[in-house]
Amino acid sequence: MMEKTAKIKLFLLFSAVAVAVGILAKVYMSATSPSSVKLTVYKLELMTGASDTNPQVFFSNAAGLEIDLAKGMNAVIRQAQIPAGTYKRIRMTVTNGIKLSVANAGDNPCGGAAFTDRVVPIAGDGTDPNSQVQINFAAYDDKGGTWRGSQITHLMLGDVTVSENQGTRVKLRFNTADTLFCSSGAVEMRAPWSVSVLPGTL
Repeated sequence: MMEKTAKIKLFLLFSAVAVAVGILAKVYMSATSPSSVKLTVYKLELMTGASDTNPQVFFSNAAGLEIDLAKGMNAVIRQAQIPAGTYKRIRMTVTNGIKLSVANAGDNPCGGAAFTDRVVPIAGDGTDPNSQVQINFAAYDDKGGTWRGSQITHLMLGDVTVSENQGTRVKLRFNTADTLFCSSGAVEMRAPWSVSVLPGTL
């Protein structure tokens, strides 16, 4: 039986949105917002769920594509044929080292001066910032927003539905507002907390 596929066009809408304001600030009273969050993306995959053994690759770049999650942009980076269905998980393969910047000294949660492209490892202190790591975003019913040991599955606000004979446009919006905080004198980041999936037709 031939598998039914449909076109999917991926848009990445990177912006610091107000959704995170007040959420993180309640947990970290000194939470501030970065002016730049640079991340190099190598692969993006759609998965029907955590147990999916056949993820659908809709972006792959061996050299990596550097993006800034805090800058407003709306760029088409990939069109692909994806099997029709409902996808509850997005898996990103990215560089371990995020480059953080704060434009004003007042946005440095630890005090002190502003800084540019400070490298903070996603996998924690002592890990290789040039290595590749995977970040998972999942719907609530696929364990999105949960922790298992040190493994975090970030929350994906909405499923990705790919319909037969109909092009699907997917926008990913990452929250970067109020995601910096100070821990033992070092700037750390809790971001992105979640990703909003904004579907639409081509």
